[in-house]
Amino acid sequence: MSGLLRSAVAVGRLSSPRLPANLTQANKASMPFIPQDWVFRFFPGLTRDKVRFMLRFNQVSFSMGLGFFYLWCHTPYKCDQYDHFEESYLYSWVKGNMQKTGEFDENVRIKVRHFYPQTAEE
Repeated sequence: MSGLLRSAVAVGRLSSPRLPANLTQANKASMPFIPQDWVFRFFPGLTRDKVRFMLRFNQVSFSMGLGFFYLWCHTPYKCDQYDHFEESYLYSWVKGNMQKTGEFDENVRIKVRHFYPQTAEE
């Protein structure tokens, strides 16, 4: 059984296209998306203490990620007026088709507009 597995792996290696060496060695030589060698080359004062540089690099990267999430991706009070939201073309088309067939009136009639059961206290 192991002979069959060994031969299948060998055939797979021969038939697959080879990637360039700089791509296969990238995970051993660099960090993704960030040219750290430029920082070490052009800012030797920043990278004199390698441990402190990596600590600051991690802190800055975390802060930038948090800032990106909360300042850009999480826009407060954006599209929270649910009674006056902008209707997309698909929404308008489906709503128009439902109004033509009468399904829209039925959906409005049975729509629940409150969370807790209403009691008759008058």
